[in-house]
Amino acid sequence: MKAMVVGGGSMGKRRLRDLCHLLSNNVILLEANPARCREVSEKFNIKGYTRLEDALEQKPQLMAVSTPPALHEQYVRMALEQKIHVFAELPFVLDVNALADIARQALGRGVVLGVSATIRFYPPFEVIRKVLRDGRIGKPLYLEYSLGNHLAEWHPYEDYRKFYASDVKLGGAGMDMILHELAAIYWWMGDIASLTGRLSKVSSLEIAGPDTHDVLLTFRSGCKGYFHHDIIERNTIGRHIRIVGEEGTIEWDQNQPTIRLFTTTAQKDEQLPFDSAPGWSEALTASGEMTAILAAQTAASGKIPSAKSANYTYESNYLREMRHFVEAARGEHPYSISTIDEELKNVRAFHAIVQSSESLKETKLEN
Repeated sequence: MKAMVVGGGSMGKRRLRDLCHLLSNNVILLEANPARCREVSEKFNIKGYTRLEDALEQKPQLMAVSTPPALHEQYVRMALEQKIHVFAELPFVLDVNALADIARQALGRGVVLGVSATIRFYPPFEVIRKVLRDGRIGKPLYLEYSLGNHLAEWHPYEDYRKFYASDVKLGGAGMDMILHELAAIYWWMGDIASLTGRLSKVSSLEIAGPDTHDVLLTFRSGCKGYFHHDIIERNTIGRHIRIVGEEGTIEWDQNQPTIRLFTTTAQKDEQLPFDSAPGWSEALTASGEMTAILAAQTAASGKIPSAKSANYTYESNYLREMRHFVEAARGEHPYSISTIDEELKNVRAFHAIVQSSESLKETKLEN
């Protein structure tokens, strides 16, 4: 199979890296910026194109869209028209009505819609989901979830004011990260019934859009929650998570290699290591592959802050995700890590946050 990666930025390089490994360099790049197209394609030793028409003449069967979020829709729709299996970063498509229309059009076309869900391959997130599904803390009552990283530290090799993350109209100002984290929250906690959002600009960052995002959550289960994200925290390691249940508590900071579990039946707190994740053996295998890939890589990409665990690298999550997509496109299994219906809920929740912040009122969600 031949794959086309759209976008040669940080995430595009990750997708190129992994697809070149999985498809023996049977990969092409579409990047509108001529200088970037030339630089990235040379580093990966692949063909690069600046015009969509020229790239489509190469007849790719897979497409990975890694452009700014607001630009995803045109490529996803084009892939559907051409019957090309398409993967896109979150949000898959930012406009909820357009996403619903795309979901309808995809029915019966035999095209895989690969909604990115990298975080679901992350071992500690798998561990937390398993603890919840096994009922080890009883009925969940309260979620606390916070995340912050300074925007200028995302891509230290370029001026933050010159890439999409500085412009809310392109899906930046951290707005795309809201969707990343909401997807994980849905995966753990189920449907959201209502929410109250506050999007604020409090720092001196030179961006168009908010730099802090705060959301009060009410789940259909009755559980309450609080979600915070910002792009102003300096030198932090990332996520901080606490889930309180009737019979216990889950707690994890992203710089910790174990998840703390307290239950009313245990004599002391348990420390659950990454290797208790259901997909740990796959994570180890992918990490071994990724270590070799990274050693040979010359194209710089962003660095994801993460806890360290023996023989494990966070970048393996991206490789596992791309492998899942490629195998689904080959018909080896359904694309099951995240569905388009889940993404519709996610995008609806995102727009509800924006609406609530503008109206200063709680917003109900219909699922």
